[in-house]
Amino acid sequence: MSCAAACTRAPTPPTEVITGPPKITCPLPFSAQSRDGLTVAVAYPQATVVGGRAPVSTLCAPASAASFPVGATVVTCTATDAQSRSDVCTFTVNVQPPPRIRTTRFVVFGDSMSDGVLGFAPSALGDAGPPVGYAFKLRALLVDRYTAQTFSVTDEGVGGETVVRWSPIQRSVGVERLPAVLNRDAPEVLLVLEGVNDLNGGDDATLAAMVSGLRSMVRLATGRGIVVFLGTLLPQRPGGFRAFSPGAIVPANNQIRGIALAEGAVLVDLYQTFAGQTDTLIGPDGLHPNDAGYQKMAETFFTAIRARFEVPPIAPTFQPLFSPPK
Repeated sequence: MSCAAACTRAPTPPTEVITGPPKITCPLPFSAQSRDGLTVAVAYPQATVVGGRAPVSTLCAPASAASFPVGATVVTCTATDAQSRSDVCTFTVNVQPPPRIRTTRFVVFGDSMSDGVLGFAPSALGDAGPPVGYAFKLRALLVDRYTAQTFSVTDEGVGGETVVRWSPIQRSVGVERLPAVLNRDAPEVLLVLEGVNDLNGGDDATLAAMVSGLRSMVRLATGRGIVVFLGTLLPQRPGGFRAFSPGAIVPANNQIRGIALAEGAVLVDLYQTFAGQTDTLIGPDGLHPNDAGYQKMAETFFTAIRARFEVPPIAPTFQPLFSPPK
């Protein structure tokens, strides 16, 4: 019998695949924010590994989802393969403290736009509560962002108020009421939106008197070291049963912008914010904002407040809590 028929050939041993050591790449620096100034759990992206002989294990310290203190912490990641070959990389997790603002006492001053006609606050039962103006919504924005601070946002809006006195029987006049408000509330910041009730006449004399009164109010507050945020008047929706002076709004706002520039007030251009959106932001009376409009007003003032008073973020201080193996 020939060997070809009776013999079997020994199997060829498999060729061993030679692999290089593992190579690990860390994620880019990762940022998070603490809402209370304490540690915060941070889940950061995973490191990636190529090469190495399986199985390859990866270990990062501190681990993802661990608690990180405020500041910049160095994370060290190590990849080790079956031949005990390893590679190391590092990256930083930067935890910012809660944002802070330089001032916390605000007074919202004006007429029914500040008093909150047509606006509503949520009640404990989930339905619409009593009318509120933008002060209520502004305070919510401040509290939500600046979680480590306490705020006073006092609503001093009075419906029907004018800037200057036109009749002996007027109930409320801004230039006359403001000194007592400043004495009582002692604000650091005064938010002023007023003048539309003065414009019903629509003539130049009415506009000039209103502008003069607003200028006096701004000077009174700034003279006491109070920062004034001066709002332009909202557009009116023609045809509304309270839209008495739509044509006077633009000339009045041109004057209000001039007051802010000349007197060092912060201009809050509500008119531009509402431009083109009167159907969705102004209520059925053509004059007052609806609830969405009050929210938009609050957001516009809030943006201006952040730009003026928010403290810049602190540069990270590195905390190398873990050192790579040598």
